[in-house]
Amino acid sequence: MHKGIPRTTAISPTIGESEIPDSEANQPHLKFVVKYCEGAKRKQKVFEKEEEAIQFARTKNRNFRRDPIQDIEAQASARMLLECTNRLNAYGKTIKDATDFFVQHLTATEKSCTARKLVDEFVAAKQKEAASNFDLDDLRSHLTTFGKRFDGDPVGTITSTQIDNWLRSLNVSIITRNHYRRLIMLAFNFAVQRGYTNSNPVLGRFVVSRAV
Repeated sequence: MHKGIPRTTAISPTIGESEIPDSEANQPHLKFVVKYCEGAKRKQKVFEKEEEAIQFARTKNRNFRRDPIQDIEAQASARMLLECTNRLNAYGKTIKDATDFFVQHLTATEKSCTARKLVDEFVAAKQKEAASNFDLDDLRSHLTTFGKRFDGDPVGTITSTQIDNWLRSLNVSIITRNHYRRLIMLAFNFAVQRGYTNSNPVLGRFVVSRAV
């Protein structure tokens, strides 16, 4: 049990559930509640320390053991785990699959860079490769527009749908739109090589029509 994190644990010789009285619930140092029966009445007593609660519980039930201790947070976590497991099962996936995927996503995001930085590095790399001035101007002209649109977004989080929607919103010809797509695809190939993203969201060349 982590110190400093108020939580309520139910220690019940006659396992049951009830709320902590308001007068005691407002005292964060009281973390454990023992629920018991005395005569025909159900009662409860709250303690600061687990051991004190256990000792009191044993005075009410000599056969009391630690097993009936019910950690409400643990129960909530168990319910969440079951819910997530069932939702993943519907897609034939497991908690491990989800964890691996999310950790991979977080790792890629941490190593990623903004779209504008990607464009700057890509153009600089092409310049070092002795690309022609015409090609460099072409890259700057088209990719700078892309960089401004997605600036602030880590390239590892930019999706193919976002790119496609943006391309469709451009008031340009289909040829120009496909040219944008080709240059963005090259920039993302560069991003994959640099480890800024795990995959290229722009694959292949195809015509996208203007949104009506």
